[in-house]
Amino acid sequence: MEYLKELAGRADLGSWDAWSTQQRVLAAVIGLLLAYGVLRLVVPTLLRILRPALVVALGLLALWAIFPAETCSIEFLATLPVLCAR
Repeated sequence: MEYLKELAGRADLGSWDAWSTQQRVLAAVIGLLLAYGVLRLVVPTLLRILRPALVVALGLLALWAIFPAETCSIEFLATLPVLCAR
């Protein structure tokens, strides 16, 4: 952390208020590009990991849409107030 503080001090960036409009826009664009790149890497991986859970959730939702009373008779699903409020 100290190393990063030293680098920032050498760059003489100062506070956000001291930056010009051009520097602020450049920083915002770079931040958005980095966020876009990270999301492109993370979202497919998360979907690949969570795919079994999503399939089970969609299956239970379909089962509940067809047979709501029978689905609410399943013990661990009966505790969900959103699902079995009727």
